[in-house]
Amino acid sequence: MVYQSLYRRFRPQTFSEVIGQDHLVAALRNAVVEERVGHAYLLSGPRGTGKTSTARILAKALNCLEPPGDGEPCGNCDSCTNFESGTSMDLIELDAASHRGLDDIRQINRDVALGNPGKRKVYVLDEVHMLTDPASNALLKTLEEPPEHVIFVLATTDPQKVSPTIRSRTQHVELTLVPAGLLRDHAKEIAERADLQIDSSVLDYVVERGGGSVRDMLSALDQVVTAGGVPEHRGSVDALVDAIVAQDLTESMTAIAETVAAGVDPKDLAYRTTRKLRDIFLAGAGINSGDSTPEELPELAEKAGRITRAVNVRALELLGQALVDMRQAPDPRLVLDLALVRLFAATAEPQAPQKPERPASPTEVTGSGPAAQARAALASAQSSEESEAPPGDSVRAPVPPVPPPPPPPSSDDNVADSPDQTLPASQTSDKTVEDLSMARVTEIWEQQALPALSARARARFQAATIVSVSEGQVQFELPNETHRERCEQMKDEIEAALRNALETPVQVDLTAAPEENPHADTKPVVVAEEEIVDPAEFKASADAGPSSVDRLLDAFPGAVASEDEGNG
Repeated sequence: MVYQSLYRRFRPQTFSEVIGQDHLVAALRNAVVEERVGHAYLLSGPRGTGKTSTARILAKALNCLEPPGDGEPCGNCDSCTNFESGTSMDLIELDAASHRGLDDIRQINRDVALGNPGKRKVYVLDEVHMLTDPASNALLKTLEEPPEHVIFVLATTDPQKVSPTIRSRTQHVELTLVPAGLLRDHAKEIAERADLQIDSSVLDYVVERGGGSVRDMLSALDQVVTAGGVPEHRGSVDALVDAIVAQDLTESMTAIAETVAAGVDPKDLAYRTTRKLRDIFLAGAGINSGDSTPEELPELAEKAGRITRAVNVRALELLGQALVDMRQAPDPRLVLDLALVRLFAATAEPQAPQKPERPASPTEVTGSGPAAQARAALASAQSSEESEAPPGDSVRAPVPPVPPPPPPPSSDDNVADSPDQTLPASQTSDKTVEDLSMARVTEIWEQQALPALSARARARFQAATIVSVSEGQVQFELPNETHRERCEQMKDEIEAALRNALETPVQVDLTAAPEENPHADTKPVVVAEEEIVDPAEFKASADAGPSSVDRLLDAFPGAVASEDEGNG
């Protein structure tokens, strides 16, 4: 007799045998009892959690000839026997990954109306997210209004890729990973039914390898039985985790080398290490991740006390990114090694403070904060001079001489040479125009400076564009030379508005946009600027000026105005 794998021999045959999916089992069982089964279901979840098995049990219960009344199939009638042997004509299973084309769905649409021997015909489409767009569209009408005796059960591991129109026509139920405790009890039960002698170490290994998937757990149990025990290199993940907890780079690299030399895939090693570090992080917060047994929690909590949360989180980030990079890497082990080097470089060797981008002012040198960081940087750069310093001065690092404070302004030239002294200290030492990007200056100009201008200046500078920001100067570009000359009259107002918005001295430079073709025969078109009149600039006056009669008398001296109207 041909050997049959454990997950096929012990596939659930009733709803009560499905573990870890109580919400789905209760819904389907009640629907069968109350005869309120929907015409289409979408079952999504990780691999090996029971999507296809549940669909088969539903088809089996709907076609049972002698239902017991609790929603379960009897398992003894001819229909149930045919389902268990795989010869039933009432169940049609299709793999959408290999039957994903338009012609395959058209064939389903043609056959769906045909009769069947049992009460209901159940179509199970596995990995339905693999259907092409034309195939998904062809399935929509039949999926929305199938014949009364037809039920569709769609299964997928990636529901986000399923067409939204298909999801809207189905009852979507999400399956979850099975907790470690249920997997452990299920593995013991399967081992007893299969007459297998296993110990606790085997149970721990197969549950860890299963990762919440019943099928993966049973496949790992099959491998252990065939190999005669748990592989010896399985414990190497503990050595790597211990080295990470101790923050020992040498031990970590040694653990990786020994594990890979024993035949373990670096991807699998990184994955298992990441899960172990996650369990340690949660155990430190008093939470069981679900993959750890109660006996393992004290050990995990003890490791969480020896590793800081920052190092734990950083290790999870780097190993998680390494798992992503390993998919396309020619040497996955190199990616894992580099991840650990980055981890310990960030934890054991703190980065030196960066040098300031501009000379520090006297207040910064004598103060704290950035000045203290600058002194520390100079101290590390002058480590050779520390050995020559007297013992009493070894505690303090050599500090560069403090420049004398600038003399008070005694003339106009000194004031002109140090314009920053006229501003508050918070403005002169915190930021300059060079520290701001052109995008930031443009944003401040549009949101703060421009609205603060007068109506006339705002109208003229509405078309201005900032083209460069450098050395305390902001350069604007105007549409043409005429426009630029008119805007020159209001440069002082623009500089004042920018100085208030940026809190730093600013010089404004106005340029005109270059002409596209200055040598063309045609006369360039000059866009005349519309003069904006501000009503506030004018005052109401009772004197309306000389009348037309007065102007006429001024033009003809000696003329006399007569109030008589002519008769002719």
